[in-house]
Amino acid sequence: MRRWAFIDNENTGGLEKVDLSVYEKAFVFLGAKQPRLDFGERKYDKPIELNVIQIKQVQPNNLDFHLAYYLGKLDAEVDNDICFEVVSNDNGFGPLIGHVSAAGRVIRQVKTSSPASETPTQQLISRLILRPKAQRPQKVVSLRNFVASQLRLQGNEVAIQGVINQLVARKIVRISEDAVTYIGS
Repeated sequence: MRRWAFIDNENTGGLEKVDLSVYEKAFVFLGAKQPRLDFGERKYDKPIELNVIQIKQVQPNNLDFHLAYYLGKLDAEVDNDICFEVVSNDNGFGPLIGHVSAAGRVIRQVKTSSPASETPTQQLISRLILRPKAQRPQKVVSLRNFVASQLRLQGNEVAIQGVINQLVARKIVRISEDAVTYIGS
């Protein structure tokens, strides 16, 4: 299923927490006091269709209203085979998501903040299983590179292997020679 993101950049903490490569289109809503986009350390291998909506005035919930407007407008204009994802840590989108879902659209909210108690390995597991299956590492070398990149462990082969051992022990992956198989997800 094709996926479009509606990103509330005011409360997600920047685009480094969002994997834009999983989306066909992304609509990024910048607050009136946000002068630029921040991708952090993220790099992308292929072009991303990114639509930036800059909010002009500072008003309570102004960005949320703009996001809701564009989401509703596009819901009416495009086929229902596109999944909408509201990327926001704001709990106020629940009723809107419920309403749009009841009308037949696949829609969900994606929060970017991780609980403080979540370890880096748990965060890595979450990012790994949230990726579409076709975009997950399929070879051991790719998985090693993914772990190294996500946890910033480049060159630390012992730590990388330790994380892979945890993935196997937790039954997230199965390793067979040089192939990686995902269990139950």
